[in-house]
Amino acid sequence: MGCSSSSAAGAADPKQAEDNGATEVRTPAQERFPFDWPSGAEHVGYLTERQVRARLKTQPEHTVDLGQGFTLRWAAASQRGYYPSQADKANQDAFRVEEDMEGPKKHWFAVYDGHGPVGEKCSRFACEHVAMEFCKQLRSGATKEQAMSRAHTSTNTALAQSAIDDQQSGTTAVTAYFDGLDLLVSNVGDSRVMLGSVDAQGKLIHKALSTDQTPYRRDERERVKACGARVMTADQIDGVEPIHEDWDCALGDEIDDGGDPPRIWAQDQEYPGTAFTRSIGDSLAESLGVMAEPELDHHQIKANDKVLIVASDGIFEFITTRGCLDMALLYNNPLEACLALVGESYKLWIEREDRTDDITIIVGFIEQAGAKRDPGVGVDEVAIEEGETAAMKKKKTRRGSLGGKAQ
Repeated sequence: MGCSSSSAAGAADPKQAEDNGATEVRTPAQERFPFDWPSGAEHVGYLTERQVRARLKTQPEHTVDLGQGFTLRWAAASQRGYYPSQADKANQDAFRVEEDMEGPKKHWFAVYDGHGPVGEKCSRFACEHVAMEFCKQLRSGATKEQAMSRAHTSTNTALAQSAIDDQQSGTTAVTAYFDGLDLLVSNVGDSRVMLGSVDAQGKLIHKALSTDQTPYRRDERERVKACGARVMTADQIDGVEPIHEDWDCALGDEIDDGGDPPRIWAQDQEYPGTAFTRSIGDSLAESLGVMAEPELDHHQIKANDKVLIVASDGIFEFITTRGCLDMALLYNNPLEACLALVGESYKLWIEREDRTDDITIIVGFIEQAGAKRDPGVGVDEVAIEEGETAAMKKKKTRRGSLGGKAQ
């Protein structure tokens, strides 16, 4: 399928979702989280439906074979962020899907979230090169695990040697690679892969298959400190907040409502200010321990696995992993699930920060031949936390590099 950020191969008008298997009678939960985004966008604030539609590109439903009677029905959506002071800011997210890559039943689903002055160039570079390097490594005889690690580190090296200035720009890279029913998950940064399964009683089991690499994690914090980094919030740098490391927020299971995350700084210098500990790019932060080596994990697809989500943090900044999976399972069409999540994420961004990040998501429904999935299976109530709105509590820049002195 190739790479996409503000445009997508085979992109569909999201309005077509209403005509492509859309649910005619909505449940109360579907009424609360409708599939027909951006319908009603003007009631959320700032942008009209037409303006949002111009920012939103979608990839309609495709089905891939996973083998042994399993398939994955997937779709994707990416919406350019809204920044009042930067009306023309590019979509810095990108995603890539490759079906039957290097053989049948081998499928690549990846999301890249760029940041910094030229983050869109970094995410597109990674989107084009990581999968290519992965295939190159496989052909040379590497295992898929070796190929995945080398693909990211070699892409990082290639980016640094390119014409792109990556000193304070870079990208996350999160990948779900299916080799039949063996799912290899790779993560660099703070995008996320999420899996929804059901237990014997039919209740949802929610799980993040990747772990965000940020200074909230004690192991990552200690690793970068061993490389000479200081880890402090912007308020601590400015002397507004006492020095501490009380950052026990389990991202994914709970929402960070503080808005002032711990960041990585050089000793006695107010740069780079990254709120992540791994990335492709960000060459200025490499000497402080920010690296492109991915963390890898495996999952064997089983009959109780129902939905997979690959997303940038624009989706889950204000929605927990469980909330994302709950909402996706309300629908049978993966594009409808994507649009419901994009719409809810946009709404929460506007309520809480008067702006929105770029928002990108791939949703895939895992199915077995002859088995019919009922929308809403395992979902009693969609778990969306109610929090303070932007009018109640203004926040600092949450993600990426501050590019110098804290703002």
